[in-house]
Amino acid sequence: MKQMYQEALRAGKGKKVIITETGWPSQGSDLGVSHPSYDNALKYFINAQLWSDQDQIDMFYFSSFDESWKVGTEGDVGAFGGFGIKMKN
Repeated sequence: MKQMYQEALRAGKGKKVIITETGWPSQGSDLGVSHPSYDNALKYFINAQLWSDQDQIDMFYFSSFDESWKVGTEGDVGAFGGFGIKMKN
């Protein structure tokens, strides 16, 4: 993410860059050495927030809630972008 942020800054030529969506899945299949888990999602969240605060980067973290309908388009990790929080009906 840091590398992509730097590339966006260069491409923007002085314009403000805002990270509008980031997150780590809490469940699903591994992708290479990346392992979806609650602990890894929490670590990612904390590290992303510390970095954005330290470097004064506006960032919107995604998402607070799991979204079961995303499995079809985003694979089995797509439904688990939140911290396993389930919305009550």
